[in-house]
Amino acid sequence: MSRFLRGAAVAALSLAALSTANAAGAQTYNRLVVFGDSLSDNGNLYLASGRTTPASPPYYQGRFSSGPVFTERLGFNAANFTGPVTGSINYAFGGARTDSQASPLGMRLQLSQYQSRGGVFGAGDLVSILGGANNIFQGLPAGGASANPQGSIAPVALSAASDINFIVGGVAQAGAGTILVTNLPKLSLTPQFRGTAAAPLADYAVTTFNGALLTGLNATAAARPGTNIIMMDLFKIGDVIAANPSAFGLSNVTQPCFNGVTVCSNPNDYFYFDGVHPTAAGHAAIARLANDYLYYGDLGSQTALLGETAGRHREDALDDATASLSEREAWTAGTSISVSALVDRTKTDAREAIGEATSDGYGVRIALEGGSETLKFGLAGSYRNADVDAGSLNFDLDTFGLDIYGGWRSGDVFINATAGVAQDDFNDVSRLTSLAPVVHTGSTRGVSTGARLQGGMWFDVGGIALSPRAAVVWVNSDVDGFTEQGPAAQYDYKDRAVQSTTAEVVLRAELELDQFQFYAEGGYRDSLSEDSDAVRTGIAGNPAQVLSREIEDPWGGQFLASVGIKGTVMDRLKVSVGYKGRFGDAADSHMGGIMLTLPL
Repeated sequence: MSRFLRGAAVAALSLAALSTANAAGAQTYNRLVVFGDSLSDNGNLYLASGRTTPASPPYYQGRFSSGPVFTERLGFNAANFTGPVTGSINYAFGGARTDSQASPLGMRLQLSQYQSRGGVFGAGDLVSILGGANNIFQGLPAGGASANPQGSIAPVALSAASDINFIVGGVAQAGAGTILVTNLPKLSLTPQFRGTAAAPLADYAVTTFNGALLTGLNATAAARPGTNIIMMDLFKIGDVIAANPSAFGLSNVTQPCFNGVTVCSNPNDYFYFDGVHPTAAGHAAIARLANDYLYYGDLGSQTALLGETAGRHREDALDDATASLSEREAWTAGTSISVSALVDRTKTDAREAIGEATSDGYGVRIALEGGSETLKFGLAGSYRNADVDAGSLNFDLDTFGLDIYGGWRSGDVFINATAGVAQDDFNDVSRLTSLAPVVHTGSTRGVSTGARLQGGMWFDVGGIALSPRAAVVWVNSDVDGFTEQGPAAQYDYKDRAVQSTTAEVVLRAELELDQFQFYAEGGYRDSLSEDSDAVRTGIAGNPAQVLSREIEDPWGGQFLASVGIKGTVMDRLKVSVGYKGRFGDAADSHMGGIMLTLPL
């Protein structure tokens, strides 16, 4: 629960920042324009009816609910239909059909009247379109009484879907940047239809409508690539809320709070205010679901952590491979085997839509080395685990690495190099959606490669051995794309490569006391080039576009530090215990380890 609360807070803060941010590439919307029916009506029918419909109270200030509707919870203060068309405006009318019905104002006429008053659409506009239920409500009595109920209601549903697609096409043609189109919910879950003979036919009508709507939206999206058409799947989420209402802070999802005569004393515990309309709590849940769809490009960029963590593992493995070829002790001919273990923690600051992240992990490594006084070669296999917690995103990474390395030494001068590859298994990837506590899950794999070249020398100053050295490191981590599983906006992540070339300079000091040597290092590492792909996110089964987000490297320049002690015990067994830290512009890493080396 603590993770849910922290993750929900991160998601809420991220959404708040994204809705007002001006950063390049962020999903931002300048204003909101709404077309729809009672689920989106912010008081239009109430004003048009002389403040009589719906009766307020018990309805809230002309809304068909106990509070503001979901479109009022998206971060915009939209005027009623009589307001200026240059700002955020709401044209939705309770009872509206999708056609050109005169009263209540049909959705085709809503668009027509908006445009006739001089209303236009721009690239920064968000347009919400939701309707079709009233067409079905009005067609169900005749459909249920006919000899072929499904054959009777199908044309009604298809005609309504055609109207919505016509409106979407018109809005897209007029230049709107983003259109949020919501499909219809499962009517058999509403108090009005639950357990009734009409429920199966109502659901058939809804699924017929939703199928035709999606087909049309896909066609419009292909024809109008300048507009991002996002379909919010309200149908899919209904069963999730109904199956576990307490998870959403609700206690009653089967009965209306207002039965036509009396109002319940605890409307915030109910999902439905009347037979089909949600309460304020219900609309709040729908708004959170909408945010999961509206900001998918930014929220999906959190998965940048996958490739970044794998790349860090590869860098560490390359560092370890050349470490034994850079010590002060002279090389001797022969073969040795070493076993090492480590624990580490990395903390990354929040950036863009990525929350503050913590990675806790451990690892083991086995290496076989052999050579002469001037040449040495080695082969190492390693395993690393990292448990990454970024608030609303969590995953577990298992890295299996193999490195080959070699070096040359003449007197106090040395040069060494290593190259390696690793398989990265990203397990238990979980994203706490904006509709907390709904969590989406997934898994994927990747491959990381890298190489490191290092050179340096040793000299003695007053009993202390000093070694300046420099290195260049190249790392590339390829992460396979994957699709989340879950009932909210199902993010579809594309393949991504994280690639960087860094250079470092380090000064190492060693002091020998009896059988033990103490060492300390200090240095600086910075990027020579950073060629990582953008994070690309779409929504599975959705006309929404694949959006790209460039993610800033959290490390930047890094100060490097390490200290430790090493020595020989039981005549032959060499033991080394140490600490290594990285301190970047927006990230810090701490690692502790022990290594045992035995000559063969």
